[in-house]
Amino acid sequence: MAFYGGYGEEQDRLAHGKLTDSSVEPTDVGLLALPDGTTPGRRRVVGRGSRIYVQAEPFTAWGMLDLSN
Repeated sequence: MAFYGGYGEEQDRLAHGKLTDSSVEPTDVGLLALPDGTTPGRRRVVGRGSRIYVQAEPFTAWGMLDLSN
């Protein structure tokens, strides 16, 4: 399971967790980065299955991150 987002300095936070019977146990926290290493800034984000799709400004192309790897 993954959660994306936050406020201020943590707006690009990507938190991974393991789903248990009664909760989500955190396993890792990092920042979502574009292929060039920068953070997306203003962006659109969609999650489907194990994939996160990101469209950063100028909103002309989508990038994809597969969390199953």
